[in-house]
Amino acid sequence: MRKVKIVCLPLLALVTLTAFFSACKKFVDIAPPLTQAESSTVFSSDQTATSAAVGLYYQITASNLTYLNGAITVYTGLSSDELIDAGSNSTYDAFENNAIPSNVSAINSAFWSNAYKYIYQANAVIEGLNSSATLSKPIKDQLMGEMLFTRALNYFYLVNLFGDVPLETSTDYLVNSSMPRTAASKVYDQVINDLLTAETLLTASYSSSTNTRPNEMVAAALLARVYLYQRDWVNAETQASMVINSGSYNLETNLNNVFLATSGETIFQLARPANNTAEGLAFIPSRSSVKPTFAIRGSLLNAFISGDNRKTSWMKGDTINGTAYYFPYKYKQRVNNPVTEFNVVLRLAEVYLIRAEVRAEQNNTNGAQADINIIRNRAGLTNTTASTSPGLLVAVASERQLELFAEWGHRWLDLKRSGTINSILGNTKTNWQASDALYPIPLAQIQLNHLLTQNSGY
Repeated sequence: MRKVKIVCLPLLALVTLTAFFSACKKFVDIAPPLTQAESSTVFSSDQTATSAAVGLYYQITASNLTYLNGAITVYTGLSSDELIDAGSNSTYDAFENNAIPSNVSAINSAFWSNAYKYIYQANAVIEGLNSSATLSKPIKDQLMGEMLFTRALNYFYLVNLFGDVPLETSTDYLVNSSMPRTAASKVYDQVINDLLTAETLLTASYSSSTNTRPNEMVAAALLARVYLYQRDWVNAETQASMVINSGSYNLETNLNNVFLATSGETIFQLARPANNTAEGLAFIPSRSSVKPTFAIRGSLLNAFISGDNRKTSWMKGDTINGTAYYFPYKYKQRVNNPVTEFNVVLRLAEVYLIRAEVRAEQNNTNGAQADINIIRNRAGLTNTTASTSPGLLVAVASERQLELFAEWGHRWLDLKRSGTINSILGNTKTNWQASDALYPIPLAQIQLNHLLTQNSGY
């Protein structure tokens, strides 16, 4: 296991960020980009340019239950068949009941506005790097690769949550403020191009000791997922095998160590130097006598078979007034001290499951079985009995549900890309309709930009 080295953002970075990133109320109401003089100052040295780029990660983790800091896990967990609102919160209930008003604040503030704020900031750094003639090439390449990866990550989730979305690749706020929705296929093209370029620019080693800044394998892992979603089995397997065969990662044998900041399984994680994770805070009750805010749905509990250590290690239950409530317990720290857990974005187990799926799709039954069994055996289970491609695809879907539950919206997105969302949630949810598979475009954004159109059903 790696030693954790927590590095606080230097004063220089804070000063740089204050000058570099203006406050952003809405993605269509962003302050103008830096003047040429300001940009030349920020990107005049390796140190200040690095501060500007790394500062974006601090922006992402600054607030709890926002876009890339817990919101995707929690809200899609409610929308799918993973979580229930154990209390009575109108916003959470709207997601759980798949009856989300387009004017609910969470859609705009937690998702859309934050996503485009991060995209704008990544674009600003990319433009600053392109215009700089004084940065060293290794630093310039590294930072460019990081920003391209970050932009791709944001767009990946946007297009999967909302469908067609405006594709902004510059800081021209006048153009961006009246940009219509871009076809999802073109957004995916941009995501793939960004990741392919990032892969060539990023080094094999990490710039931080805790995997909190992207390297080449981080881009490859996300590329493997994107190719899977695009049904490009060959390229998905190539990228997944690159990560697995790199020798840089290993599955933790102890499930309780998987989500530690020192985990050898983590490919990329977002750090909060003064805090543990937003998800740990959201999921773990303050006391054992208090109901969790979010409880695990019975269908997920029942999906685990006897002997599956993931259920005992990654879930925890308390009995309140005679009723048992189980909650996600992958992250085990609710309080801030000591900081032992970061937000795990990409990990090796998912990459094995990606490769298992695409191998099954290509009729490589032995290879698919081997990858599935690696995940099952780590969980304490025997080898899969599936021996045909259709059977192995069912087995992979089951393992993804159990391995990746309450984690970055995997279940919600898997149900959609597999075409099973209507049959599964139609039997689980009251008043489910096919249009619920996409979230509504925020009404506030449509009112600001008349070229934005609403998703069907809202």
